[in-house]
Amino acid sequence: MVADTKLYDALGVAPGASDAEIKKAYRKLALRHHPDKQSSTTDGAPADPTRFQEIQHAWEVLSDPDQRADYDEFGEKGSGGGGGGAGDEEMFHDFFAEMFGGVPPGFGGPPPPGGGGGGGRPRQKRKTQTPPSVVDLPLTLEELYTGCAKHLAVERTRTCATCAGSGAKPGRQAKPCVKCSGQGQTFAMKQMGPYIQRVPIRCTLCEGRGLKVRDQDACKKCKGARTVRDKKRVDFHVERGMHFGETIVISGEGDESPDSSAPGDLHITVRPLPHPTFVLVPPRSPSSPSDLSTTLSLTLSESLLGFSRLILVHLDGRGLRVAQPGPGQRGWRVLKGGDEVVVPGEGMWRAGRRGDLVLRVEVAMPDEQWAMGLAERGGVETLRGLLPPRRPDLAKVVVEEGKETDEVELEEKKEQPEEEEQWYHGTGRPYDEDEGAAPGCQQQ
Repeated sequence: MVADTKLYDALGVAPGASDAEIKKAYRKLALRHHPDKQSSTTDGAPADPTRFQEIQHAWEVLSDPDQRADYDEFGEKGSGGGGGGAGDEEMFHDFFAEMFGGVPPGFGGPPPPGGGGGGGRPRQKRKTQTPPSVVDLPLTLEELYTGCAKHLAVERTRTCATCAGSGAKPGRQAKPCVKCSGQGQTFAMKQMGPYIQRVPIRCTLCEGRGLKVRDQDACKKCKGARTVRDKKRVDFHVERGMHFGETIVISGEGDESPDSSAPGDLHITVRPLPHPTFVLVPPRSPSSPSDLSTTLSLTLSESLLGFSRLILVHLDGRGLRVAQPGPGQRGWRVLKGGDEVVVPGEGMWRAGRRGDLVLRVEVAMPDEQWAMGLAERGGVETLRGLLPPRRPDLAKVVVEEGKETDEVELEEKKEQPEEEEQWYHGTGRPYDEDEGAAPGCQQQ
């Protein structure tokens, strides 16, 4: 004795029908009442699409042994859920849909195929703004230092204006997906530890919408995709001193989806380009201006005696002149190679403040041509008298007793060709397969 015979009646079979009889009845009725196979009934009246939905729903329940057993015992109302307030229910729906692609049966979401919902349209999700679109913006240090006006030619997704995002021709509309019966989700068996669980997944045919436009009904503009690609020039301003990775947000100029409440924003990420002269130093904090770093190349005379000259051209085209005092003057110091000196307030801008310019000192030694010219003029001894004295010989006591001192020469180092030899670790010589491994400690 079954609690309800409505689904059996829809297929025209008895409650005790076998699986084969139910399958045969479903195929016969589905072929007869499918909306694509008929435009009107035999008496000329329009075809009734609800009849096909009833047949589809009955088949989905009765073809599943578990659902059929529940239906026989409780009827369609027995599988329905009840519960809390509408707000809590909707929050649960959104959470589960985001995590797993659908709401589990029995938790107030759209019923599974044959779960008592009649195979209707999917539940309408709450619309939110389309996620932002992100693009990179390469900028020179000159552009970052002064700020600049820029533009981008962006290609974005927009709702098709021809079909207003429906994907269908005028007068046509999407129909419930035949794969998921309009639910937007199907089910798959997944291994959960020692158990196999039936979990909901998003329908791949309708992409979770529950509705699908037939090919013959598709919009000619978007081909049923509901969106088209659109190109637009976007103008904006880059503030001076922006940090690496900072974002310029342009409202509403990103992608758009027919299922969203508003177009997404366009996020433009700043990516400074390498510079031949200056290096951008990471800021100490997000609100601090960045420092700039470069090399200050000096001659030996300038490093010892001071100088006054134009040292570089800044990012905004200004020249920077430095007057370094000489010996005996206030502020004099010997600038050695590797020293760092700072020019305050000549770094990057940031909210009305400026960072510093860090100069790494590099001292260029005189070359052979200069030394030969000095020797030809007889100035070697004069220069030797001016320069600091040479280092004395090492004390003889550092040489081991009984050891001699050899005379050696200094030669320019030559580049050695790369040899593809496999060196044995710790021996100082290559590994020879014919000789075996290099000598070492042997295990006893």
